[in-house]
Amino acid sequence: MKKINTQLVAKQQGRILLAAKNCFFKNGLTKTTMRDIATEADISLGNIYRYFENKNSLIRAFIEKDNQEIDRAFALLDDANNFKTLLEYIIKEFISELSRKAEMCIYLEALVLGLRDGDVLSLLKLDNSEQSLKTSLQKASKDKRIELIVSAELAALIIMGFVEKAAVKCIADPKYSVRKANKQFKQCLKTLLR
Repeated sequence: MKKINTQLVAKQQGRILLAAKNCFFKNGLTKTTMRDIATEADISLGNIYRYFENKNSLIRAFIEKDNQEIDRAFALLDDANNFKTLLEYIIKEFISELSRKAEMCIYLEALVLGLRDGDVLSLLKLDNSEQSLKTSLQKASKDKRIELIVSAELAALIIMGFVEKAAVKCIADPKYSVRKANKQFKQCLKTLLR
């Protein structure tokens, strides 16, 4: 029986995901084909199917990768004494990442596609950023490192909504920047927790 080299598999999947991201940005989610992605990744079409069953499995992989990154970022808050300062930094990084045109384009198109396609919508529901933040807020509140003014669930919803809106504004308004968004977030945070 052949032994699977997990490092090689992860490297190939990363290469395919990067190619998919480039294709999704250039052509859109619906117009991109698995053949386009294989060509961009410089691998055969048959080989791409060894790693990803279809485009939805690629979308799932993007969401799972994002979830892992978000979970790691919010896990830093779990024992941080400087909870608010660290949260401000994490949110600034999220806004910066999401305000890149390719990231936002793919994200918004996935949302629109989800409205038309139940399978894509079910994949989008896998996004656990609010739940992950809610858990960190609850733990910090329980540990008396912060005092929540609103529920953890509402605070997480407001914060993640702020991230998305600020990222869109960074792209749409040349006068608006991640720096300005970060200043506004600090003000917003004062209304949510102490």
